[in-house]
Amino acid sequence: MDVQIIGAGTIGCYLARQLKDAGIDFKIFEEHSEVGIPKHCTGLVSKNIDELIKVPNKVVLNKVKGAKLYSPSGKCVELSREKDQAYVLDRPLFDKELSKGLDIQFNTHIEKLDTNAKFIVGADGANSTIARIASFPPLEKVITGVQVEIENESYDKKFVELYFGEKIAPGFFAWIVPTDKTLKVGLATKENPSEYLDRFIKERFGSPEILETYGGLIPLKWREQIVEGDVALVGDAAGQVKATSGGGVYIGMASAKILSDAIKENNLERYQKDWEEKIKPELNSALMIRNVLDRISDIELEKIFEILDQNEIKDIIIKYGDMDKPQDLLKKIVKNPAILTKFLPYLKYLW
Repeated sequence: MDVQIIGAGTIGCYLARQLKDAGIDFKIFEEHSEVGIPKHCTGLVSKNIDELIKVPNKVVLNKVKGAKLYSPSGKCVELSREKDQAYVLDRPLFDKELSKGLDIQFNTHIEKLDTNAKFIVGADGANSTIARIASFPPLEKVITGVQVEIENESYDKKFVELYFGEKIAPGFFAWIVPTDKTLKVGLATKENPSEYLDRFIKERFGSPEILETYGGLIPLKWREQIVEGDVALVGDAAGQVKATSGGGVYIGMASAKILSDAIKENNLERYQKDWEEKIKPELNSALMIRNVLDRISDIELEKIFEILDQNEIKDIIIKYGDMDKPQDLLKKIVKNPAILTKFLPYLKYLW
């Protein structure tokens, strides 16, 4: 066997498809009995994913064109474009589609590395067994997310809603993501996310019927080392997640593409090098934004919302903003002295 992939989630299956197309022998090992279970993810993915794969219509639950951001006091800043910007995917179904035709061994928990495989890939999530067995440094920054699904009776399908504030979701934010039939309502925090979510739901929806509850760990900083000998980590296992939003589907798939190219050349070190050049800068920009959001007070956050609501700022965000690639937007702000001056009081929180 050329490549052993641990984890049949989105990233593991996407990597396997790349290897299959290149004629490289592989096998995926999955600890659960089927692909896509248990559910962990909201399924909100930017349309950047179209660069990597054609998304089947049957896995798309909704398309959104923008976001409504709410400050701690409830001030709303709306950011949107005319065209749809993101998909809300049925993640279990999406993963099942990706897994079709792949060699997957289910109900298999890996306890040691296979010395017969040329390369071993840990695509087994933030609690990566492969990372532990291969002695990779631990993830430095992780939070816990929890989400429920309730019926969607009247919510605007074209917008996601994000709620910020220490009393709402300290260390992150709460979200409401609509589909045709349901609302995905969740949040992430450093501790006690279920308590904060219960309060958030009660304040906004009363006592709705909870159709589903799920959650998991969200890495907010990548592992600096993603290759150790013949072992590589990818996706959440490598911490390849945006610190701004906690999303990792597009970033993980783009990273898996880089990894597949390195495997084709029998050179995992190329994966580390190319990933640091192509992906890490965007994640670093997202982490800088997260550092600011983590360190400012709610009073300061209210002032930032006042800045964001100014037309010149909103125009720049709408023109240059990207869910996965914040660098262009940050560069535009830095190169505009008039706008940069507005954010000067908060730049001390960047590092």
